[in-house]
Amino acid sequence: MRRILVPTDFSEQARNAFEVAVAIARKTGAAIKLLHVVEMPASSYSFSATGDLVGGNGMEQVYMMKLLESTKHQMAELERSVEHKGVEVVQEVDADSVISKIKRVIREDKVDLVVMGSKGASGMDEFLIGSNTEKVVRAADSPVLTVKARIPRLDFKNIVMASDFKREIGTAIEKFKYFQQVFGATLHLVYVNTPGAFESTAILRQRMQTAAERYGLQNFTINVYNDTIEEDGILHFAEEIRADLVMMATHGRTGLAHLLSGSIAEDLVNHSNIPVLTFHLK
Repeated sequence: MRRILVPTDFSEQARNAFEVAVAIARKTGAAIKLLHVVEMPASSYSFSATGDLVGGNGMEQVYMMKLLESTKHQMAELERSVEHKGVEVVQEVDADSVISKIKRVIREDKVDLVVMGSKGASGMDEFLIGSNTEKVVRAADSPVLTVKARIPRLDFKNIVMASDFKREIGTAIEKFKYFQQVFGATLHLVYVNTPGAFESTAILRQRMQTAAERYGLQNFTINVYNDTIEEDGILHFAEEIRADLVMMATHGRTGLAHLLSGSIAEDLVNHSNIPVLTFHLK
């Protein structure tokens, strides 16, 4: 792992994410980019080759420049607030669409991991728009680790990997294995058996064992957990074994397909108090 991206809105959760990113960087030798994006209407502003802001009228430009300057001070304060001696940290402040900018940085900087704070979303907010974190989970080409609470001493020793073990999830498992190896963790494979899609425990355990052998997993357990819906089952299982991290691949659907089918991974990001690592399956 060489590059970690930490998008920040200066919230408590975003600072928690920065702390987690620093802890991961210490273990992997990665560099961190702190990114804040000032949301703006599409095509209203742009930057010239010299870095000057262009677009809008005079008063709008003055306002935007003052906003960007204030934001840079906040970025400097954020960096100073987290001890990161020995870890390379760079900052970037830009005026753009948040999701578009994050996707572009992931691609151009060849980001290996995104670490984001999540406040979660519920009720009508979740139904209509979700959170920026959820949108990044859906769109990012790199693994996304979402963090809510502060973790004073990061140590992922028990990691849950939830899947139906049917899809071609090899690419995701390779990413997840890396995390397991970095932290020397036990990997707990879990399939959530629900009334609407019930399968024999013996068949499920064999399917999971076959997947584990195919992908060369080590230091793992196999678990079939019964619950009413998949999301609740994953959360309840993780709480029962006192897991430090939940890992899950997401299909990354957008638009109407996402509205109709939803995504268990994105629901977990919104509702789990345990950090969640997701990877978007192409």
